[in-house]
Amino acid sequence: MSLRKYLNLVLMLMVALALACGGGQEVVDEADLGEDDHALQKAATETAAGGGAAAAGSAAPVVADAATLNGLVKFEGPPPRMAPTPMSADPFCASSHSTTPLSQEVIVGAGGEMANVIVYVKNITGNFPPPAQEALLDQIGCEYVPRVSAVQAGQTVNIRNSDATLHNVHAMPAVNRQFNEGQPVKGMVSSKKFDKVEPKPFLIKCDVHGWMRSYMAVLPHPYHSVSKTDGNFSIGNLPPGSYTLVAWHERYGEQEQQVTVGANEQKDVTFTFRG
Repeated sequence: MSLRKYLNLVLMLMVALALACGGGQEVVDEADLGEDDHALQKAATETAAGGGAAAAGSAAPVVADAATLNGLVKFEGPPPRMAPTPMSADPFCASSHSTTPLSQEVIVGAGGEMANVIVYVKNITGNFPPPAQEALLDQIGCEYVPRVSAVQAGQTVNIRNSDATLHNVHAMPAVNRQFNEGQPVKGMVSSKKFDKVEPKPFLIKCDVHGWMRSYMAVLPHPYHSVSKTDGNFSIGNLPPGSYTLVAWHERYGEQEQQVTVGANEQKDVTFTFRG
């Protein structure tokens, strides 16, 4: 058997194994990303550092006299120094970065602006159908993008491998069914739905590359956001009333504050985490 035939056979077996593990839920993305597209996505990711489709609040029916919460997340004190992420074990991962990347666990700007904090309304009642907009969790340069996200229960979440190397997606929710699926082919997508609300954001990791970690919140409503690199977040279309607002970070846990908004009110909210 020639080397080419042997390699093709190995690849076919890897794909078959991945599809079997996924219960037939994996499909190949229609657009197989080229190297230029990969580079553009990677650059956009490094600029946003946690932004993305899944990070934004989902659409909801328009509320008459709706209020908006405009928020800022700050970090007080010297931020912790992030350790470098050694990727030399996988040549593709190492070649995807011009320098050794740092851990994305804590991202703090020069003025204390804090990214990757999930902010959501805790105590709101009503019937909120899942949005038609699909969320995306990507794997770019052997890192999950976004690092932190929030989706609504029942919303479709597409998990894509944009890298030309093997990844596996190991999701560890507390209430919904856990899964662990291989994605050996660049452009491969697994479409998932978490039908039940999760009590806390849960870990999604890659068992092939131990540094790859992402956290996802599954909420019963669309009133949520994730702070950007400038620390800002926004929750709009909120019915007037009194609410408990929760801010969650993967290292520093969560904090709450009470907020009351009137009709058509624009209210500023600040959360401060301390090292």
